[in-house]
Amino acid sequence: MWVAKISLKGEVMKIASKTLKNRINFYVFPISWEYKKSNILLNFSGTIYGEKEDKKKFLDDLENMKEIKNIEKNEDFILGQLIEPLWSKALYNPNIIHIKPALIDNRGFETITIASFDKKFISKFIDSIEKVTEIKVHYIVQKKLRNISIIQENPELTEKQKKAVGLAIEGGYYSYPRKTNVKKLAKSSGLSFSTFQAHLRKAEAKLLPFFFEEHI
Repeated sequence: MWVAKISLKGEVMKIASKTLKNRINFYVFPISWEYKKSNILLNFSGTIYGEKEDKKKFLDDLENMKEIKNIEKNEDFILGQLIEPLWSKALYNPNIIHIKPALIDNRGFETITIASFDKKFISKFIDSIEKVTEIKVHYIVQKKLRNISIIQENPELTEKQKKAVGLAIEGGYYSYPRKTNVKKLAKSSGLSFSTFQAHLRKAEAKLLPFFFEEHI
């Protein structure tokens, strides 16, 4: 299997302009799509991370987008239908597998991780997207996949726990090697070390059993 991680500059991505404007991170997973004559109708799910007021403004912006055909929200979880341009057909393709949610971040970039049995389909997508925006190819490698991660309904986290996890993910706390530590994250959150650490640990205590209990 060929696997690629690619970041797209958000100037051509309608939702990316809203994440930038409202300073939120949005994890999106494409569920299904249908080719139309002049566009693509995409069904997607997504989870929002950010400050409470920023998330509300982001949701308001989504509902007012002409490209959003339908939307249903349950707190931070969203199901929707989005009209995408035809040039994205190279991404929404039966030969492309979306192996984890895309991150549309608060800088206005979208980062996707995709796979294909044939490298040419990934190359075709890269060629297609380079014609409309700036991209960064983090890697294209051939390897066997262990799993595929999709968005599902998350366990109940408090707003403060969601914010702590969001900051940790954004800051690279879960990267290897780690790009930050709890002390730096606490400082950026405006909370004391012990308070921030408590929020992060409680969130992890809820998330880890949720995602791994079926495999233990």
